[in-house]
Amino acid sequence: MSLRYYLQLIRPGVTIAVTFSALASAIICSGSFSLSVFWPLTGIFLLAAGASALNQYQEWEFDEKMERTRVRPIPSRHLTTSDGLRMANICLIPGFIVLIFEGSLLLFGLGIFNVLWYNGVYTFLKRKTAFAVIPGALTGAIPVMMGWVAAGGNLGDPVLVFLSVFIFIWQMPHFWLIMMKYKDEYKKAGFPVLSDTFSPLMMKLTILAWLITASAITVYFSWFSIVKFVNLRYVLAGFNLLVVLLIAYQLFIPSKISFRLIFLVGNLYIFVVFVFLIIDKI
Repeated sequence: MSLRYYLQLIRPGVTIAVTFSALASAIICSGSFSLSVFWPLTGIFLLAAGASALNQYQEWEFDEKMERTRVRPIPSRHLTTSDGLRMANICLIPGFIVLIFEGSLLLFGLGIFNVLWYNGVYTFLKRKTAFAVIPGALTGAIPVMMGWVAAGGNLGDPVLVFLSVFIFIWQMPHFWLIMMKYKDEYKKAGFPVLSDTFSPLMMKLTILAWLITASAITVYFSWFSIVKFVNLRYVLAGFNLLVVLLIAYQLFIPSKISFRLIFLVGNLYIFVVFVFLIIDKI
């Protein structure tokens, strides 16, 4: 029974998604899948899992005040704070060891930076400003950089820059949709929310603007030889247009927004874009 709660601490869905983004980046960099990235990806997975457990240890008192998060293992009292911290160490320490011995010093440095940024800077800023998601989105771009470095690429590569910026921007509408849906719970827990600054219409327009920007970046991929096959360029452009129109419709037309559908489409969107890029490279 307790194993299930320990698994909830590491949020497997999010952790796997982070690892997949690193894997996709490695394949796009090298043009093929190589077993040489197995251990670096293992390290990335462990760091993502450990950072998640550490975050739940840090914020359990805030999680306890929100309906969405009060069922998490620590605020629900299925695990103690010591259990949460122990799980974080069980994942983080081996993760750092794997990266330093099976990766590189640069990979190790990126891993340390991301954990410190997520569990230090971003977690702190969340309690101070509703705009914390902007610097916080960097934590989603770092695994893409780590996957690229693990495959032998360098951080100055224009392709990597575009991939990282794409992931960074894509996270914004995702974060603000969550804040839009659960704004009352966030306010109850003491977190500043964007709705205190923006009207509902401005919130929707802001979300749509970030989504269109992320979509536009994938269209520009072909200009920088990220997407080489002409037919795939058209498919990718059409897919982007479909996603933007569908989410825009859900935001502005129905009387009640289907957040579940938007989240589903948004998560599918990022997955499909990476699959398109992988297909193009291999």
